[in-house]
Amino acid sequence: AAAAGQVQQQQQRRHQQGKVTVKYDRKELRKRLVLEEWIVEQLGQLYGCEEEEMPEVEIDIDDLLDADSDEERASKLQEALVDCYKPTEEFIKELLSRIRGMRKLSPPQKKTV
Repeated sequence: AAAAGQVQQQQQRRHQQGKVTVKYDRKELRKRLVLEEWIVEQLGQLYGCEEEEMPEVEIDIDDLLDADSDEERASKLQEALVDCYKPTEEFIKELLSRIRGMRKLSPPQKKTV
């Protein structure tokens, strides 16, 4: 019985350690989800169709966050939205202001030794 108690303590301790990182990331994840929902909604309006009928639009937020400048981000977005027949400037401007200050969620690539 004593052994079982120890295992339980270890699990609890491990659980507590895990909590901190999750808590922090959850806020970023939440922001990211809200942003992605907004993007889908905006694209629906830009393309004038339901999500299912939407053309393949590749908007990689981490990739945008990697870009050095807003100009570079805007041109990446313009490339992604090249098929769109409605003006995309407003969407791009708004998206750029929304991602300002966001953090990348993808883990940094581990360098292979």
